[in-house]
Amino acid sequence: MELFSEIHSRYFYIINQVLQASAVRKLTASEIAAIVAELGFTETSLALTPYLLNTNQESYCLLKKDFSGCLSPIAKSLPPLTLTTLQKRWLKAIINDKRFALFADENEYSSYRSLLSDVEPLYNPDYILPIDMANDGDDYNSKEYKILFSTILKSIQTAKVLLITYESGKGNRLSAYIAPYKLEYSLKDNKFRLIGVRLRQKKLQSLYKLNLSRITSVKVMDWNAPAGLARYIQSLRIPQPVEIEITNERNGFERIFTQLSNFERISEYDEITKTCFMKIYYYEVDEMELLITLLSFGPIIRVLGPADFRKQLVERIANQKQLLVKVSDEV
Repeated sequence: MELFSEIHSRYFYIINQVLQASAVRKLTASEIAAIVAELGFTETSLALTPYLLNTNQESYCLLKKDFSGCLSPIAKSLPPLTLTTLQKRWLKAIINDKRFALFADENEYSSYRSLLSDVEPLYNPDYILPIDMANDGDDYNSKEYKILFSTILKSIQTAKVLLITYESGKGNRLSAYIAPYKLEYSLKDNKFRLIGVRLRQKKLQSLYKLNLSRITSVKVMDWNAPAGLARYIQSLRIPQPVEIEITNERNGFERIFTQLSNFERISEYDEITKTCFMKIYYYEVDEMELLITLLSFGPIIRVLGPADFRKQLVERIANQKQLLVKVSDEV
């Protein structure tokens, strides 16, 4: 099995883009050269363009010129996408993941499995034992959960408002109109959450993150979410990101990137100090989760700011220390 295939090299990608563009309308030699220069490497224009323009004795003969000098594909139809064995095995492993079925209907899912029936998966998801993950993740095999997920996903795609009934961890029940924005997956909790904005009189009011497993009912309304939903949510983001410095002790880089996968962040590695500097952007509803997650990493991280966030961390550590001392004295 080949790990890399020339079918998917950069040159083949560029040729495919040229063929697609010239199939829509005939291209001049300069337009083709411009595509090659934009998508290729520094030397690509010299190495590839002559073969496409048939100016080289060993040209590819993929394009033909008309009387005006413009070029179009010789083939009547573009070649189909060809997958390597490695890519097929990767796709088979992906569709074997029980979460994949949430994003495809039964007919699509059956079709994918049938097309890859003779392919050995690259790995078996059931053989992977995750660490630092909650044991009470969502029940992805539940028929009710799949219907709920599908309904919410379609409402996001069509920008339809949802009437949701939700039960909090304290047993409180909430019913509200929610303008859905996106679904978020937390690897740490092994749960999907709906990010949306609660509406009052069809006006955007407040940001919510709801665990799908706690949604007891959902109904799609026949009216759309207000315009500017994404812009409104972006305006609620805390202006100052949390800034941290990470060392790679105890595999710190991989752990923290995995645990913070549902947060928007910017990272930069310092070759001299061998540390990673990270900015984490978040919303007010995320603050408690972010505090607890960062505390769990202990000494492999150093919180640099902002001051208010750092103060909360210090207070939590001090309180935990007092509790440990109290328990120790009682023993």
